[in-house]
Amino acid sequence: SIVCIQESPAFRHGEYVNVINTQDDEMAEFEPDLLNEQLKWLENDLATTDKKWKVVLMHRDILNYGRDAKPLGDEISFSRHGEIYMPIFDKYDVDAVLTAHLHTYRRRALIRDFAQNEQGTLYILTGVAGNVRYPSLWHKNPLDEYVPPQPETNNYLVLEADENSLTFNCYLPDNTQIDTFTLTK
Repeated sequence: SIVCIQESPAFRHGEYVNVINTQDDEMAEFEPDLLNEQLKWLENDLATTDKKWKVVLMHRDILNYGRDAKPLGDEISFSRHGEIYMPIFDKYDVDAVLTAHLHTYRRRALIRDFAQNEQGTLYILTGVAGNVRYPSLWHKNPLDEYVPPQPETNNYLVLEADENSLTFNCYLPDNTQIDTFTLTK
C-alpha cells in the first residue's frame, strides 16, 4: 500500500503518528514479549501526547473478512489485533487507523466499542499496490462504508491535513479519485 501525507505548516505542530508492528506472532522467536512491550509503549505514548491529531499505522487489519473458502455472512468479526488494539484506540481517542495486509481498499464506518459510532475512530484498509491481487476474494464486511469496484486495481491514499481537518483521498493510478473522507476538530 502507498500512503502519501501532504501537510500544511499548521499541521506540522499538530500531527501525531504511531506505527505498530503487528507481526508479533511471526517475531515471537526473536522478540517473545513484543506485543506486551508495544502495548505498554502505545499506552504511554498516547497518554502523554498533547498533539491534536492521533493517527496509527499498522500492517494487520482490525477486521476478519469472509472469503470464498470461509464466508462470514453478515457477521461482524474482529481480528486478534482488532480485539487487542481497538480498546486502546477508543480510550485515547485515536482519530484514524490505517492498516494493510489484505491488498484491498476499504473505508469503514466510524467505530467505537466494536460497533458503528459517529464518535468513533476512522479505520481505512489502505489498498492495492504491486502485483499481488486477490480479485473478489474478500467479501464485504457490514462495517465497510466504501469498497472499490471489483476486481480492484492499484490505488493509493493521500492524507491532506490542516489545522482543523484530516482528509483521506483514495485515487487510481490515473489520479481518478474513488473515495474521500474528512475528519474535523
